[in-house]
Amino acid sequence: MNGSRPRSDRAVSTALGYVLTLGIATILISGLLIAAGAAVEDQRDATTRGSLQVAGERLASNLMSADRLAETSGSREVSVAAALPGRIAGTGYQVTVDPAASTLVLESDDPVVTVRVSFTTTTPVDAVAVRGGDLRIVLSGGSLEVRST
Repeated sequence: MNGSRPRSDRAVSTALGYVLTLGIATILISGLLIAAGAAVEDQRDATTRGSLQVAGERLASNLMSADRLAETSGSREVSVAAALPGRIAGTGYQVTVDPAASTLVLESDDPVVTVRVSFTTTTPVDAVAVRGGDLRIVLSGGSLEVRST
């Protein structure tokens, strides 16, 4: 030995290794949380889209039933109830009737998901936009109209 003090950098490498391990673990956990959040959001969109599709098909079916009643009964009064959920996947939604395209457009509030469902009628249908929930289809002035109850 030449009389110099021994080097004491061994403790530094242990602390540095500990800090690097914590940093890498933090980055990995953050990445997993972000990926899981995106997967949950995708699942919510898919659930909302499927539920809107089912609600739209039920309303289209009721609209076509009202059309058949209007054509066969010869009556000036037709009223068909359409019991739809008030909320889908925890959010409200709007139903828009587009008679020019013979389409029902259902759009949720949050997340914003839009679904289109076609219908076929011989009786004219009025263009209208209503909030989702219990609806009624009535024959009014020679045309079918979707109304909120």
